[in-house]
Amino acid sequence: MKPAARSKKGRGAFCNLPLLLLIGAIQFLVIYSPAIDRYMVMITKETSLIAGKPGFPSLLLDGRRGFKLVVEEFVPEPRVACDFADPRSDVCELEGAIRIRGSTSEVFVVAPGGAGAGMNATQWTIQPYTRKGEARVMRGIAELTVRVVGAGEAPACTVRHDVPAVVYSNGGYCGNYYHDFNDNIIPLFITSRHLGGEVQLLVAQKQRWWFDKYREIVDGLTNYEAVDLGGDGGEVRCFRRATLGLRSHKELSIDPRRAPRNLSMVDFKRFLMWRYALPREHAIRTEEDEGAARPRLLIIARRSRRRFVNLPEIVALAEEVGFEVTTSDVMSPPKQNKKGALAAAGDEGHARMADASALVNSFDAMVAVHGSGLTNLVFLPMNAVVVQVVPLGRMEGLAMDEYGVPPRDMNMRYLQYNITAEESTLSEAFPRTHPVLLDPMPIHKQSWSLVKDIYLGQQDVRLDLRRFRPVLEKAIRLLR
Repeated sequence: MKPAARSKKGRGAFCNLPLLLLIGAIQFLVIYSPAIDRYMVMITKETSLIAGKPGFPSLLLDGRRGFKLVVEEFVPEPRVACDFADPRSDVCELEGAIRIRGSTSEVFVVAPGGAGAGMNATQWTIQPYTRKGEARVMRGIAELTVRVVGAGEAPACTVRHDVPAVVYSNGGYCGNYYHDFNDNIIPLFITSRHLGGEVQLLVAQKQRWWFDKYREIVDGLTNYEAVDLGGDGGEVRCFRRATLGLRSHKELSIDPRRAPRNLSMVDFKRFLMWRYALPREHAIRTEEDEGAARPRLLIIARRSRRRFVNLPEIVALAEEVGFEVTTSDVMSPPKQNKKGALAAAGDEGHARMADASALVNSFDAMVAVHGSGLTNLVFLPMNAVVVQVVPLGRMEGLAMDEYGVPPRDMNMRYLQYNITAEESTLSEAFPRTHPVLLDPMPIHKQSWSLVKDIYLGQQDVRLDLRRFRPVLEKAIRLLR
């Protein structure tokens, strides 16, 4: 019995030992908890750096406050690459902890070492629009301020995005059909198409009607609603990657050597065919369809200046050559609905785009005087023929850059017809010896506004049918 009693006493003494150790541990934690806090946070940071991943929650014991949850966010070293040398647009590519506050037009690049750590500059501005060489229009473009700051200086995130951002301006020449494609749509395609829709657009000076009009195109480039930076309240949007500005290569075209994944204008054309459900990828081949319908020719009938004065005679000539001819301004108001009412104002542009793309895609060739109507060539099928009639005023170089190169880049054929002074109605407004008719170059040197006013704003075209006939005959041959 005694040994048993002794054994029981021994067990009691042994059972009290863990209690004593627990009491001692608590006293130790109360005294040294600040040091333990620092040690645990250090371990968390080091583990994050080794793993190469953002920090994870650490459960720390604080003798004064009990248990607490501390989230350590890993801030990577930022990568900033800006191209300010391109003549068409400034573009900055940002990676790291990027925070964008639209209400103040600020972009914060968070650097773990604080402002200036490993950076050539800690603050700069950028205007995210593709007409950087035109001072007059750039004066109205919103300016973004980029700041490199330490984590403590950056505003707290209110919205976190898992996809990269593309930030650009919807201002400038927005609303001009040519500039809509040249300054916005094609640069946006170059900058974002390779991301497969996983990109968030942040738009300064956002025009809601514009996004309604081109919604098929925009919805094909992003899976998310475009954010209006000017109407974003106080939101601070956080990204891991962001592109400020849009890349632009040349007029109404793409240089595949400079585009992500070597995207080309053929890719852009196929993108439009997909988005607008256009049925014809290739124009008619007359040699393969001897008994088929004649090739279809669209003549763009402008409603303002640079109109064809003798349009009925041009139509008759084209039909004589072998075309089935239609004249249209293409972007006419939408058709009435079944109830006899026009589409709602907000949907008008959208309806016009749907009608225009389908109409143009049904033709094999197009004739137009230099102007925004030629922009519709993007909807023509491959191998179609584009004939640009260049008005008087030494406009040949401009015409080739804007509408001569794009058809060739889209696997189409291009013909250019330069009118003479006798074919311009300016010959009726000025004496035959006037410099406007004989030598436009001094006017070009004096002012582009003057060139625009006279040669683009005051003349119409009366084609010499004898001179123009060989052009139409060549267009027919090119469709074989």
